[in-house]
Amino acid sequence: MASTPQQEHLRGLARDFVKRHIPLSLAREIDREDRYPYELLEAFGATGLWGVNIPETYGGMGLFSVDAMPIYEELSRGMPTLAWVIGNIMLYGNDIINSNGSQEQKERFLPLLAQGKLHFSFALTEPNAGSDAANVACKAVPADGGYRITGEKMFITGAGVSDWVVTLTRTAPSRHGGLTSFLVDTRSPGYSAKPLHKLGYHGSNTCAVHYDQVLVPAELILGGESALNQGWQQMVNLLNSERLALSACALGIGQAALEATIAYAREHYQPAAQRDQYQAVRHTIVEMATELEAARRLAYHAADLVRAGADCLRETSMSKLYCTETAKGIALRGLELLGAAGGTFEFDLQRYLRDVLVLTIGGGTSQIQKNIIAKTLGL
Repeated sequence: MASTPQQEHLRGLARDFVKRHIPLSLAREIDREDRYPYELLEAFGATGLWGVNIPETYGGMGLFSVDAMPIYEELSRGMPTLAWVIGNIMLYGNDIINSNGSQEQKERFLPLLAQGKLHFSFALTEPNAGSDAANVACKAVPADGGYRITGEKMFITGAGVSDWVVTLTRTAPSRHGGLTSFLVDTRSPGYSAKPLHKLGYHGSNTCAVHYDQVLVPAELILGGESALNQGWQQMVNLLNSERLALSACALGIGQAALEATIAYAREHYQPAAQRDQYQAVRHTIVEMATELEAARRLAYHAADLVRAGADCLRETSMSKLYCTETAKGIALRGLELLGAAGGTFEFDLQRYLRDVLVLTIGGGTSQIQKNIIAKTLGL
């Protein structure tokens, strides 16, 4: 895995953005207040990075979705919530419209997304449809020249602040062949979103969403009217990019946790006075750093395969599994090395651990990734 000059350029822009706009005090403040980082999204627009995975025709850079991975990684080092929010828009706005949208939808939405002027969310999960995504029960029925959507969605990032929510619905009885995605304007009568109080990723505006006979024109079926009942395949088309985006977020959190642990060890463990204890600490940190490097190489190798158009379901699932579980382990071990200090809000290991736990669940749990990998091994 060798980073390309393009990747390093993007990484540099993102790292510079974090350095200039996200002091540690601000990251802690947003976590403490659980407020959506509007001001940082606006500032991010000045980097020109919103359009990384949007074709040049629509004002973007014309790169692959996986080329945004260094951006997610660097943002997660500075403020995991911001990477989660920006990644949500770039995946479920930029990528989902570019990959699955009709020509009219691309012309309408992609130029504005490239400028950071629209915020998108993706409503898939329901109270009884999480890992089993095909169990979606939220219904869309023909009515008034379009479709009316009724049902519930749960754990939808940005649903209370987005302009549009891509909503997966049940439009026919067939388990996989009866799903349709709609582009729902959040100003529509009957749409409501209630923020959830949660353990990690404070400030991401994760919501429970209610649809009460929300009317959506037929032309706002994702992909146009001809894409009725094609929602499952549209979702599958995004999974490799989603797994690698979450892998990159995990790498960034793992790096931040590693750096925080090293900084604490340098200050509090003196090798001359506590040689035996310090050796144990050093060895643990070395293991953390080695595992993180292995995870990073796996993730960017999988990204190379995606970029080459290879069949890489196994590799992207391995990346998502290993990167998120590795980052979780690094944050937990780092917190343990801090001893009693790790349980206080004075240090940030607790924040990194709270945030990274979500990554082992979202985008397919670790157990689901193991099931996928097992199938590719013929098991």
